[in-house]
Amino acid sequence: MKEDFAERLRQAFDFGTMADIARRIDVPHATVRNYFHGRMPAPEVLIKIANETNVSLNWLLIGKGEMYTSGRVPDIGKLLEAGIESIIDRKLAERRAEPVQELGAVDEPPEFDIDAAMQKYGDPERIMNAWFRHEGRKYPKDFGVVFFQGWETFSAAERLDAIRDAKKVLDRTLKRKG
Repeated sequence: MKEDFAERLRQAFDFGTMADIARRIDVPHATVRNYFHGRMPAPEVLIKIANETNVSLNWLLIGKGEMYTSGRVPDIGKLLEAGIESIIDRKLAERRAEPVQELGAVDEPPEFDIDAAMQKYGDPERIMNAWFRHEGRKYPKDFGVVFFQGWETFSAAERLDAIRDAKKVLDRTLKRKG
């Protein structure tokens, strides 16, 4: 049931990242991460989610009824993409097929190894700095570290998520400024 809520939460925010969701409803990244790990939001946060996304509280909580209240048209492309992905995953699982391996492009530079950077540096600011250097860019020193509040208490997976989310938000912000 709680996994269903997490999936509906993703869908309500057009499959955005945890960082996007946190920013839109003005709660810490760690709080949104808790929602995806089975914790239900407080009633006032559920209302914020419904107001921000225009989804029905009934649909959000239990998956019944119409998804949207009046006035919002869903992103059909993202919904179709998610539906197709779900069908493909189900069909592959039925055949017990191995997942398709993405081979990438021949001319692409190697991807930044976040795991290695986490082991080498352990500090989110140093990891982000290394990632930007890897891309040939300078890491902006004035970047707020809201994503890394409570870093010491994060599990390894949560640290990876926080680094990836921060990088996405920072890239998008810098793209808008540039």
